[in-house]
Amino acid sequence: MNYSTYTSELYTQPALQTSDAQKWPGVRVERYQLAPGGMPAHFHGQHLLLVHQAAVHSHRLQGSRVEEGLFRDGDAGLYPAGEYGPSAWDEPADIINVHIDPEWLETLARQSLDLVQFNLRERFQFEDALLPHVGRQLLAAAGKEHALGQLYAESLVNTLGYHLIEFHATFERRIAGAGAQLPAAVIARIDAYLEAYAEQPITLAALADLANLSVFHFARRFKLTTGRSPYQYVLDWKIKRARHLLRTGDLPVAAISDALGFASPAHFSAAFKRAVGETPREFQRG
Repeated sequence: MNYSTYTSELYTQPALQTSDAQKWPGVRVERYQLAPGGMPAHFHGQHLLLVHQAAVHSHRLQGSRVEEGLFRDGDAGLYPAGEYGPSAWDEPADIINVHIDPEWLETLARQSLDLVQFNLRERFQFEDALLPHVGRQLLAAAGKEHALGQLYAESLVNTLGYHLIEFHATFERRIAGAGAQLPAAVIARIDAYLEAYAEQPITLAALADLANLSVFHFARRFKLTTGRSPYQYVLDWKIKRARHLLRTGDLPVAAISDALGFASPAHFSAAFKRAVGETPREFQRG
């Protein structure tokens, strides 16, 4: 039996892309292009979400049972941490490996649910419209900066975690999590925080602290209250403030970008144009 933290440690070639440098809490994403081949029986310590980006026929031996299937572009496999028999694929494979820390995922679930037990389901082959999309967005986020940097990546990571908990896990709970809206005073505190720290990186953890809630519980209640995710709310707030600064002053676009904590003037301009329909310079001139 081969032992590894990540399944990809058993591959014979390096990743084409990886988020290892970002050190995201709970999640690491990688992309591989593999020649036809196989993997020996092994134990891996991280949960694995496998997203296929090309058709490939795969099969594996689990005890005395053989499982096989034709994975198409967008198909996924979910393999919780544990022991697995040998597996093989008959064609070249283009795959995204999303490794999920078991302790992180269970903690995420327990933060808003009083759980007796929690288990991620194993699924050899399945379709899920959201998971491949999130996997690809995480891979893209690992390779470039985004307008709101760490908050964008955290939003994707937590979306992945919430979705796995909601649709691909089994658990027994004592008390269901609360679904009440956030008080107006909490939203006011968040707006004041954005005002005071506009130029700083904004994290989900910092916003959740203002509500005295876990990140998991805060994100759900915030969406219920505002109709938007924390990421979209912060981005909308920054765009609204940018419009005000562009209208009332003659600050350079680069100075406004820095004042509002965007990764660069280029990211600010792209985010502003998506939201407003014209670039900051065009808006300022008009």
